[in-house]
Amino acid sequence: MLTEIKRKIEKLKGKKIKVFVDVGRNKSETYEGIVLNTYKNIWTLKTDTDIKSFGYCDVLINTVVISS
Repeated sequence: MLTEIKRKIEKLKGKKIKVFVDVGRNKSETYEGIVLNTYKNIWTLKTDTDIKSFGYCDVLINTVVISS
């Protein structure tokens, strides 16, 4: 399952996406940017202001939702 998620995110490398992140306690954050790199356990998103990193497991458990 994680390898499938990793493959899908690798295909998005260099493309602009929107990411919804559940940060807990009924709060969420939205980021828009470009998938910068994919690594063994994490992937990075370059926004206008900084670089965010997320784990593939976060996508698996729906803490991070990707919208392209």
